[in-house]
Amino acid sequence: MIYWHDLTWEEIKERLREIKAVLLPIGSCEQHGPHLPLGTDTYSVIILSERLAENLKGKVYILPPIWYGISPHHMKFPGTITISPQTLANFVFDIASSLKYHGIQKLVIINGHGGNIPTLTDVLRRIRDELGIEVALVNPWILIGDIIQKVLETDIWGHACEFETSTALVEIPDKIRIDKIRKPTLKIPSVRHIAVWEKNRVITPWNTDEFTDTGSIGDPTKASREKGEILFNAMLERTLEFIKDFIGETEERHES
Repeated sequence: MIYWHDLTWEEIKERLREIKAVLLPIGSCEQHGPHLPLGTDTYSVIILSERLAENLKGKVYILPPIWYGISPHHMKFPGTITISPQTLANFVFDIASSLKYHGIQKLVIINGHGGNIPTLTDVLRRIRDELGIEVALVNPWILIGDIIQKVLETDIWGHACEFETSTALVEIPDKIRIDKIRKPTLKIPSVRHIAVWEKNRVITPWNTDEFTDTGSIGDPTKASREKGEILFNAMLERTLEFIKDFIGETEERHES
């Protein structure tokens, strides 16, 4: 068993000394174009967390996932559910408080949704300073920027795109509407430096429908399972490297 919620209280009590950290997958319930399900972000971090826990058998356990995120920018597309930053921050902090009470010292948040990053970054500080828990936020795609640059054919990517569709072909192939995959019409802003796909940009409040007609930011028609395998395995490898270091399971490295 790799899930916290599959254990009994007696089993948790017996294993507390062996548990090095717990993983908290957080995603979203938001539109992902006409071809990917609303739960794409959450599915992605659940599957990644499962692979991590399987590799670290008995040393880490997966908490019940949080299926909702901060997604007001997707609300123009039916089905999206968004929560406030305060709700997410308080929810995560309360979970961490319970973990502290039971003696857990390390928490790793595995996040699948970019809109959650500012709030989760803020709550890390509260968890550390007020609870004394060692905590980290992993945004898996950020760990593999160099791999993404090598693998993707398209320069514009970010949502329900070549990247997410490729990884979904590995993670949730049975949930993809293959016949619905199509290239979006991207709307180029009249003001320079505010397009969400620009690397160097001015930050403005934005809604997804202002940039795309399908909800995809990037071209999902360029996706493939082969690309997805490379991208998913890279996220797994680098996240695993980090967690091993974080929980002290890596052999001491010596500089040459």
